[in-house]
Amino acid sequence: MVEITAVRFGEVEVDKKIYYSDMIVWWDGKVEFRAKSHVFDISDFVKLLGRKPEIIVIGTGMNGICRILEEVEQAAEDKGVEIFKELSPKAAEMFNGFVADKRRVVAVLHSTC
Repeated sequence: MVEITAVRFGEVEVDKKIYYSDMIVWWDGKVEFRAKSHVFDISDFVKLLGRKPEIIVIGTGMNGICRILEEVEQAAEDKGVEIFKELSPKAAEMFNGFVADKRRVVAVLHSTC
């Protein structure tokens, strides 16, 4: 079972491996790099839909700088996908909880501000 073991400024640790970037982590253990951005927009959302997640947990950074556009929240509602947004360390905890509950969850983690 995949686990986000830590989120620190500029780092995301998944299963004890450290990545120095913003990251996307899937319920099945797939880990992808995400281009650094302070905005989560509709194109980001659409890219995730291909794997049919039930839940998207967005880590907005250490200080909550990353914004989620309103159109994303509306599109998620239309598609029946739950979206949660929290500071990245809390988002990692939420992701781990959903994975433990065997949910199809993806975490999108902003690793800086």
